[in-house]
Amino acid sequence: MRLLLTLLTTISIFLSLTAQVTPLPLAHSHNDYNRKNPLKDALANGFTSVEADVLYIYGKLYVGHNMPNKKRHQLKTLTKQYLKPLYKQFKYNGGEIYKGYEGDFYLWIDIKFEAGRSYKALRERLYPFREMLTYYENGKLHQGKVMVILSGDRPFRQLLFDDLQLMTLDGRPGDLDKNYATKLMPFISEHAGKICQVTNYDDVGKAEIQRIYEFAAKAKAQGKKVRLWATPEREELWDELVKAEVGLINTDDLGRLRRYLMKQ
Repeated sequence: MRLLLTLLTTISIFLSLTAQVTPLPLAHSHNDYNRKNPLKDALANGFTSVEADVLYIYGKLYVGHNMPNKKRHQLKTLTKQYLKPLYKQFKYNGGEIYKGYEGDFYLWIDIKFEAGRSYKALRERLYPFREMLTYYENGKLHQGKVMVILSGDRPFRQLLFDDLQLMTLDGRPGDLDKNYATKLMPFISEHAGKICQVTNYDDVGKAEIQRIYEFAAKAKAQGKKVRLWATPEREELWDELVKAEVGLINTDDLGRLRRYLMKQ
């Protein structure tokens, strides 16, 4: 009984603290599942976007990057690690992830393999939580607070022809030429080095930064946002990303990006 009370008190304190956090629309927690406290640390820092790799193993979706050497019972499922905690916060805050925050909270799901089976399993796992999701059913928008974005091995056709689109797709630069609907593909993502055309970020100058501006402008013309990964944790580069009006700034250092964005 004492353990249960302690657990409930801890949860209550955590939810109270996150309710007071300033949400940061540009803040993306890269490889969030690798953190000591996945999702919790991101929410405590006001992040509005988190990324989780998923593995389809015998009908279940586990959070992780590679096939595990350890036993599966030691792994966390996507539902336990992300969906249930997000839904708990959603209900606690009266239908919001952050009190008074009007934007979407982005849950990026990077499918490592078995795209088709993973999509079917994801659809089943997400359905009970659809109250909090932004999705389309027979073309009609349901505006929620959490948008799920599929990356990695994308199940493109399955989502495209689904009557109930509980998820969206992460685009690549080549997808801009196809001009997919933004409701299907709200983001275009790429490795920062490929956009800048450098392998060493010490070589980044005006010409390389200009490529980021042009990339972001092309996406913006279609109503899409940009996310670059593998960006250095450098404030001078973050300054340029803010000026370029990218959708999200990728980081592995939650505290540093939070402090930077709070100054903006």
